Amino acid sequence: MKKILYILLTILITSCGSNNQSPINEDDFSRSQILSNAYDNIILPAYANFNSDLNEFNNKTDIFISNINEQNLNNVRKSWAKAYMSWQGVEMFNLKKAEEITYARVTNSYPCIEELIDSKIIDSISEIGPFNATILGATGFPAIGYLIYGNDSSNTLANFTGFDSEKHIAYLNALVKNIVNNTNLVIDDWNTTRSNFVNSTSNTATSSLNVITNDFIYYFEKKVRTAKFGNPIDYFGTMQIRPDQIESYYKPELCKHLAIEAMKSVKRFYEGEYYDGSNNGVGLKEYLIDLNADNLVSSIENQFNEIDNKLNLLEDDFILELNTYNKDRIEQVFLAMQSLVTTLKSDMMVSYFGITEDYADNDGDGG
Repeated sequence: MKKILYILLTILITSCGSNNQSPINEDDFSRSQILSNAYDNIILPAYANFNSDLNEFNNKTDIFISNINEQNLNNVRKSWAKAYMSWQGVEMFNLKKAEEITYARVTNSYPCIEELIDSKIIDSISEIGPFNATILGATGFPAIGYLIYGNDSSNTLANFTGFDSEKHIAYLNALVKNIVNNTNLVIDDWNTTRSNFVNSTSNTATSSLNVITNDFIYYFEKKVRTAKFGNPIDYFGTMQIRPDQIESYYKPELCKHLAIEAMKSVKRFYEGEYYDGSNNGVGLKEYLIDLNADNLVSSIENQFNEIDNKLNLLEDDFILELNTYNKDRIEQVFLAMQSLVTTLKSDMMVSYFGITEDYADNDGDGG
């Protein structure tokens, strides 16, 4: 009798447990709509725009190298800033070839390490080879910023005309060409893999939607929330201001503009908005609507608006912001972003979409 009761109890518990674990994401939504819209209307146009700005930057650099003067240096600086801005639209898509060549880290790891850059110059480095850990901190937009602005922008030109000028020129050229070459590899890869990308819709760790959704949230959490706002106030450490940790240290008045562009990129992918802003396609938002997650959609929209409002209050120059207001206002942006990270990761990605997080998270953000 006891054995029969035990069997019946086991069946009952198993049955109840099975019902409780029914995923929210049981649906007939066509995930390929998100992928095709992202591919055709967001990713490729974003890369086309970045590539155009990058080629202009490369051309201005070539002109500067062939005729070194203040005006040409200023043209390099302007085109560097423009390319850095459009970079914010593609950095999120660190998958496929980009992941293979560590594209994002090589292009935008900050802060740069001045001593390492100086040693590369002294060693007459004129080409950046394949990725290895020893080049981190000495490549990409941050390292170029150090070369074309330095700690005293009024004396920058002397580095390209005085002692060791040829070495400075060679390393500047190597840094710019490295971004150009890597970008060409990434764009070529995207241009030849559309079918595989948009048709990979299953709910597996390696499917396109699972990977790109994870990359989207990883980018927002680690590259926007933490790197742009958490690190400059050492949020996970001493909670003391760290101006040296800002994204555009040698051109600090660019910081807020870079952050705004990054947030546009995050919101664009979530909403499925075309890169040129001409139309709204199918994005993660539409997937949630199809799952009848109207309250969650409203919550996410409100959180995006709160971030925008707090971000717009900041000084363009984050060094000025930190020195004037200490950590207070940047921390408010960080906390608003942290709330959205949890919503996007736990509520949207895991609970509604049934997508498992594929990256380590040790921030204690509740996600």
